[in-house]
This record gives sequence, structure tokens and C-alpha cells, in this order.
Amino acid sequence: MKKSILLFSVFLCGFIFCVSGQTNLVVNPSFEDTVSCPTTLADLSATTFWTAPTQGSPDYFNSCTSNSDVDVPNNGFGNQMALSGNAYTGISVYDLFDTYSYREYIQVQLQQTLVSGQKYWVSFYVSLSDFNDYAIQELGAYFSSIQINDNSMDTTLMFIPQIEFSDSVITSKNDWTKISGSFTATGNENYVIIGNFNRKQTTTATQLSSNNINYAYYFVDDVCVSNDSLTCANPVGITESKIEHNSFNIYPNPATDFFVINNASNQFYNLTIYNTIGQELHKEDNINDISKKINITNFNSNLLVINITTKNQSINYKLLKP
Repeated sequence: MKKSILLFSVFLCGFIFCVSGQTNLVVNPSFEDTVSCPTTLADLSATTFWTAPTQGSPDYFNSCTSNSDVDVPNNGFGNQMALSGNAYTGISVYDLFDTYSYREYIQVQLQQTLVSGQKYWVSFYVSLSDFNDYAIQELGAYFSSIQINDNSMDTTLMFIPQIEFSDSVITSKNDWTKISGSFTATGNENYVIIGNFNRKQTTTATQLSSNNINYAYYFVDDVCVSNDSLTCANPVGITESKIEHNSFNIYPNPATDFFVINNASNQFYNLTIYNTIGQELHKEDNINDISKKINITNFNSNLLVINITTKNQSINYKLLKP
């Protein structure tokens, strides 16, 4: 049993991270993998691997939800399509408080500790939410040797980020702005944290409106860390709304009761569906339907891995069942 789980883990890892970039060290880089659909604001725990390093409460948005506050593209902070897939996070990064600063951050453990003397490239994308009065410049990424768990009331993390945006104040609410850079590792970095590591006095901020919403809030998507400069050159997520590969496509995604496989090539294929721990949930061989409907009503809500094998290739898809 241990051997089969290990082999499936290699298979699953190969699928997820080969699609996202073989050397991307960030797990769940576009926040598509879920424990459950978000049900309220501050529900970051609904997505896998990412945590909040302070008492700040980052938000998780996914189109699979029934709560309009955390839906995609329309939610309690505005309207924004995911850069890729159906999900993203959101963090508050600036305020006008005098006595303390309220900041929100997202944190994830890397797949491996960074190597001393090795150069790494970093990128992530942000979009200013519609409903706030301010925009800022200094959004960045800090790499830590340990998991941060700061319980103080003042939620600003006073670290010096290895990557920090310095081009201009990020004001776009329609497009995703790429924040990127590179640095040489000291060799003990094991976590990456994203946010604003400055207090009000050292943050470059611009007031865009006067609606008494005195903060800056950004959506975050597609995080990449790699020792290969090409890996982080483009968005790293997986577009889930309709997945296509050669002559096969699968929809809808997410899917609650069923999904459909369209086979434009009219070639025979075998179908196997796994859950995330490698258990085989469904298997069919020698399918030649142009359109095949698969019932998943009896499967537990989870991430499903769908394998389609033809005579010449093996194709893997990721499907979310809310």
C-alpha cells in the first residue's frame, strides 16, 4: 500500500507541477486545490498548503462557492476574473491607522529548501480590488527559514523582502500586474510570504478615491519560485474553466454531479479516475464515444485526477468536485 501511494504521489506531482512548470517550487501556485469551497471571508484554510502567518485574515475566492462575498469573478471586493483557473486570494496591505498597522499576508512552504549560492526567480500577480480608496507600490515576497506564526495585534511583519515591487504604484483594477525579480539564496529559505512589509510611513501610497474605504486591498494569483528563469516567465496556473489537450476536452470544471469528455479524434481510450491519495474511484476501457458523460455524484468532494490513456499517449487532468 505504501508503495502504491508513493507511486501515485510521483504521478500526481508530475501532473500538477509539470503543467505548472517542472521547477516551480510553490505548491498549489494558483490556489486551485481546495479542502472545500470557501464559505465566508477569511477562509484561507479552504485552499491547500497556504496559511496566514499573522493574526491578519487573508481571503480565499473561488468560483465553486455559493457565497457571493467570496465568488469569482464577482465578490465582496469587486469584479476580477482569475488570471488562471477559478481561484485567487486577497490581502489587505495598507491602512491609515496611527497606533498600529494592519497587514495581511499569505505563506506557503516550498517543495524544497533553497540551495546556498543558487539564483532563484520569483513572480506573482496582483490586481487592485474595486472597493478601496488607496493603492500602493511596495508589494513583495520574503523568504524565511521557518514558518512564521506572529500573534501580535500589530500585524505588520518587519522583514526585508528579497523581492519587492518598485516600478510604480499598482493602480490597475482590470488587469493583473506581474511582480517579479531574482535573488541569490543563503541556503536555509524554506517558506515564502507575500504582502507589504512596510508600515504606513514607509509605504508609497496613492489615494484614488474618497469613499471612506481607507485601505488598499489586492487580489493575488499565480505564485512562482524557480531556479529556472523561464519557469516564472509566464503565469503558472492551470486554466480550469475548460481544459483542453489535443483532441480531448473536459467540462464543466468544477463539476458537482457529472462531467463530460469530448473526444474529437474518435480514437479509443481508457479512463481512470483517482482521488488525491491514489485510490482508484472509476475505470472504463475501450471508450470510443464522441461525447462521454461521467457521473461523479457518489464521489466525495475533493480534487479528482482524471487519466485518459490512448494508444500513443497518457493525459492527466485535474477536476474539482465542490
